Amino acid sequence: MTYAFAFDESACTGCKACQVACKDKNNLSTGILWRRIYEVTGGGWTQTGEAWTTSVFAYNLSIACNHCVHPKCAGVCPVDAYSVRPDGIVLINTKECIGCGYCAWACPYDAPQMDKNSGSVTKCNLCFDNLDMGLPPACVAACPMRCLDLVDADDLELDEKGLALWKIPGEEHPFPLSGLSRTEPHLLIIPHPGVKLNGEDTHVGNREEISPNQPKVTARSEIPLIWFTLFAQMAIGSYLAIFLINFGSTGKQIFEKMTIVPLIAVGVEILIAMLVSLIHLKTPMKSYRALKHLRKSWLSREILFTAGFAGLLGILVLLMIFNIGPTSIRFGFSIFTGICALTALYCMQRVYQLRSIPAWNSALTLLEFGLSTIGLGCMVTAIFLPAGTSYFDLRRVILAGIISFLAAIPVSLFSANSSNKKLSLWRVGLLLAVFLVAVVELILPATLGMGSLILVFVIAFTQEIIGRWIFYSRRVPGI
Repeated sequence: MTYAFAFDESACTGCKACQVACKDKNNLSTGILWRRIYEVTGGGWTQTGEAWTTSVFAYNLSIACNHCVHPKCAGVCPVDAYSVRPDGIVLINTKECIGCGYCAWACPYDAPQMDKNSGSVTKCNLCFDNLDMGLPPACVAACPMRCLDLVDADDLELDEKGLALWKIPGEEHPFPLSGLSRTEPHLLIIPHPGVKLNGEDTHVGNREEISPNQPKVTARSEIPLIWFTLFAQMAIGSYLAIFLINFGSTGKQIFEKMTIVPLIAVGVEILIAMLVSLIHLKTPMKSYRALKHLRKSWLSREILFTAGFAGLLGILVLLMIFNIGPTSIRFGFSIFTGICALTALYCMQRVYQLRSIPAWNSALTLLEFGLSTIGLGCMVTAIFLPAGTSYFDLRRVILAGIISFLAAIPVSLFSANSSNKKLSLWRVGLLLAVFLVAVVELILPATLGMGSLILVFVIAFTQEIIGRWIFYSRRVPGI
């Protein structure tokens, strides 16, 4: 038997007995609701001649984890903390969870929820202990209208009422559920007549009740990730800029004549990025488990290649400091380090390619991250290049940064929405300032000094912080 929730939306009175029973049975912390009742309202009054007609409607939706056929939460988890029982129940091992919250991003039904007290993600377990004893889940047992039930998913296609289990990719869900069902949820809903009246004015009337832990600005809770992505991309861009300048100047004598200071600066940048990433985890002491799910999780792969980039960079620096081995060894390590850096950047943007977050799930994410990598990397490299660097090489680095920041202007405007338009305009203003100051430095070499280079970098880094804040603000919960 494969379990599935069946919910008669047309009979639900919104008493919330199922929600309360779930919270009581599982002793959930404040702000955690495994099962939630969404109060949906919409419609209005229209006048035709002297008569007024109403299209006002309201209905309730009871939703929890749908224990999907293809649970996205399990697929993205870097520590492989999820498991699926033979009866379809999706469980999470909270002892394995590192508290990264990535599964909560990926789930289109907002089922996984972060418990700040335990530092791990929790979600509906379908009261498997009750089921093993032949008892119904707490939510089903508590429903006074018997509009919530547990059924055998294998029998639903033969239902005489013609009701269909939503497991066909792309099939529409009723508001406020996501319009996608690629995860093939084990969920059957008898729709309320008001579903046919859904329009632009349809909204959830009790948002503050069902999402008490959801901040108004989602970027606020992702500040560690803002710093991690910026410093990691800056380190990758810095290394690539140093590599290209060095390779173009000395061929296979790579890093022979280059001072070690710029590479040490890259090492500091990637080290800061890795340390800041630990702050994002609710249980950082378990972070060593993050490589367990390399087969499926892009987050595991991002961690692997970011750490690999840092390790290879450290080896390269040691080879230079102690002048170990022939130039060919250093050249080989520099190539592998560059490949690892680019792979880390690719994995980083793939982490955000989630269907549950349409604002991130596009090529625009790779473009934004790529422009940040080039722009920040070039500007910070210009600061640390040795005094003996030719003006031609320095100009190439600054010019590459200018081009990337110039390209970021239309990208910033295109990705802006009504909630962050002012921030986007501020960012565009700073991008123009970076462009103008950097152009003056190129035209008038006399102005090209450490002070002016630092000024350009500070402005550039500030606008990137704003841009990344806007990026994380674009995430909207699945329901």
